[in-house]
Amino acid sequence: MQHDLDPEIAAVLAETVQRFGPAPNHLPGNPVAAREDVELRRAFVNLGGPQMREKRDLTIDLAGRSIPARFFVPEGETRGLLVWFHGGGWVQGSIDTHDRLCRALAAGAGTRVLSIGYRKAPEFPFPVPLDDCFDAFVWARKNAETLGATPDKLAVGGDSAGGNLAFGVTVRLAAQKLPVPAAHIGVYGVYDCDLDTQSYLAPFGDGRFGLSRAAMAMYWDMYCPDAKRREHPEASPLRAPDMTIFKRPYIMAAGLDPLRDDSRRMRDKLVEAGGDTVYAEFPHANHAFVHLGAFAAVSRETVAQMSAHLARAFSV
Repeated sequence: MQHDLDPEIAAVLAETVQRFGPAPNHLPGNPVAAREDVELRRAFVNLGGPQMREKRDLTIDLAGRSIPARFFVPEGETRGLLVWFHGGGWVQGSIDTHDRLCRALAAGAGTRVLSIGYRKAPEFPFPVPLDDCFDAFVWARKNAETLGATPDKLAVGGDSAGGNLAFGVTVRLAAQKLPVPAAHIGVYGVYDCDLDTQSYLAPFGDGRFGLSRAAMAMYWDMYCPDAKRREHPEASPLRAPDMTIFKRPYIMAAGLDPLRDDSRRMRDKLVEAGGDTVYAEFPHANHAFVHLGAFAAVSRETVAQMSAHLARAFSV
């Protein structure tokens, strides 16, 4: 099998390096500098995209803390609400870095989107980021009608570490006997703490396509320093004892990604459990390619697929 990167993705990655230089290795010593660099590079690829009828920042006020969020309402009639958790290894990323993606999903699916700015590692390790995401989802369900949706038409989604958090939220909801989301979107998610799958090793683990096995090991060390705790289903949703809790899942994998096999294994367990699972794998795409919709047709295609899946889920 050829391991060739999509030429449109390769071109924009090369342009990013030309504009900003090679990505500096600030982690793990300086997470603040690492976040600033990611914000700068992502702002470039976030340009353009659909306009919203409404886009506003809000604060989810909870006991002892507040969680920032961004609310998107597309043009036209809407149905349902997607609660989105951004990626970035639980360390980087923000509602700003994922702004264009959330707008694209809102417009494509005809749904409202609430993007959550959870606290990040290493300052706030597991389970704090998950606590924020869980409480934000519970708040969204409680306030669904105020947000223009209904409690039975809520979905969760996320990319990379955000996919981990989205599925982790459902693990906790089910454990507490609370209603689970109507649909799940997992974009090259981190579903397990096992770093010895085939895709983590050769030929993708060396970082030639961006993300490396060493980087994921570092992210796990910052997010959940206690290796034993990583095996808990809230941290590794692939280990959930009951996979039927993940309703209407859409699982997407990038073929040139160390995390590819996480998605394949999640797909296999969901199918084995009898779930209504949709799986898509893009063989010539790398980790984080979903953000390149302004430049690459394959990125627009996966957003279109996710949008269609959400629209179907909310029409039931």
